[in-house]
Amino acid sequence: MKKGILFGFVLLLLIAPFKSFSQVGLEITGYTGYMLGGKVNFYNGAIKLEDGQNWGVIVGYEVAPDYLIEVMYNRLVSDLTVRVYADEPYVYTKVATNYIQVGGFRQFMEETMFRPFVGAGLGATIFSDQEGNDGDRWRFSFGLSGGLKFFPIENLGIRLQARLLVPLYFNGIWVGTGGGGVSATSSLVQGDFTGGIIVAF
Repeated sequence: MKKGILFGFVLLLLIAPFKSFSQVGLEITGYTGYMLGGKVNFYNGAIKLEDGQNWGVIVGYEVAPDYLIEVMYNRLVSDLTVRVYADEPYVYTKVATNYIQVGGFRQFMEETMFRPFVGAGLGATIFSDQEGNDGDRWRFSFGLSGGLKFFPIENLGIRLQARLLVPLYFNGIWVGTGGGGVSATSSLVQGDFTGGIIVAF
């Protein structure tokens, strides 16, 4: 049910601007890069999402000169590593971290080939266990980003970006280890460094 509502909302955001903002620019960016999975420490251990290659898609609409609204999807699949007390770390499961966010962005020097930008977004993060040990966990999240767009030709460009991604209240995770375990009620800080191809209309 939650997935249906969220994807319906994203679809509405994708369709509505064609009616409202058909006279202004549209950008679609496919990207990949390196994402920092993040770690949370607790009194009896730690949980770490391992770093790895991420990928995603950004759809942006220029609603005013230099200002865009963007819808972003980002995905990382990596190991969830657990350490309890003084034991050696071990891989408990594999987790897909999915971000869906809507944000506002400001770019500079729009009439030049090089366009720095900054932005912020809000949305949902879904932690999905890929091995069936736990159900999906949905969390509210926010993100901050900055980077550079380079347009060697009018409708085709390159986007280089760094982001800080923070899902709030990373709680309800329990990893059993016989008589003990690690439970989590905390925020998780993640980030990534990506590059992508922009197609502009």
